[in-house]
Amino acid sequence: MSSEQNYDDLIAEHYRNVAEQEGSKSTSTMADIITREKETRAIVDFVGDSLRRRKVENNQGSAVIMDVGCGNGYTLEVLANKYPKEKFIGVEKTKELRELAISRFENEERVLIMEGDIRDSNFATDSIADTLICQRVLINLLDENDQKEALKNIVHAVKKPNTWQSGGTLLFLESFSSSLTKLNTAREEFDLPAIKPAHHNLYLQDNFFKIPELKEFVTDGCIVQPNFLSSHYYITRVLHPIFIKDKPVKRNSEFVNFFTYALQENVGDYSPVKLYVFERTEKA
Repeated sequence: MSSEQNYDDLIAEHYRNVAEQEGSKSTSTMADIITREKETRAIVDFVGDSLRRRKVENNQGSAVIMDVGCGNGYTLEVLANKYPKEKFIGVEKTKELRELAISRFENEERVLIMEGDIRDSNFATDSIADTLICQRVLINLLDENDQKEALKNIVHAVKKPNTWQSGGTLLFLESFSSSLTKLNTAREEFDLPAIKPAHHNLYLQDNFFKIPELKEFVTDGCIVQPNFLSSHYYITRVLHPIFIKDKPVKRNSEFVNFFTYALQENVGDYSPVKLYVFERTEKA
């Protein structure tokens, strides 16, 4: 763990406010409804692909699916309803969000919500996941060394491969600096001001996930492309602001809804939020 964690109070205050304002709603930590829907659909499909591979490898037991930084438990609830035979673990550091998640599953024995800090090597308290989800969590660590250490810890919380079975699978939805630069270049063409990362985020570099412990997860399913939000971000951050001029940007507008669903979703590289899926290798 980094010796300098003076950002902890800032992050804690931000997510306390999120918990107070959004409660158990799906918009908690993501006010953009379309982004939330697309992310959730991608996660559900990824888990489905991971479970199908387990079946092919004749692994008949219930899978352990871990959501790191599970927030108020919204995504876990979607997954638990979709896959009723599996077990789920939610790890959440922020007390207020964690309490919301616990209350969501108070009558569900298949779901365990625990406190954990991914900067700690045993953040999952010895739990090992068959499938792990990390949805806009690493960017909340405002120190590059902490981010790298957290990635190592996350990988170690996933099942190792063995002679008969592949390693566990991991999905990351995180934000990247280079794509934000591309988005701001597009905005500059129309004299729109540059967008900066949120005060509680540190965006990743493109090579962040290029470590020996991870390799690309390949299945017969249709896993979305890393830039699956690109068109939506261009519409919401470039096209829409051009038309409304000096008016405040309205989230989830009909203008955005129409163009997002009318156009191909993964054109260009304009969304800082990108999706990557991996499986753990024997090198971890």
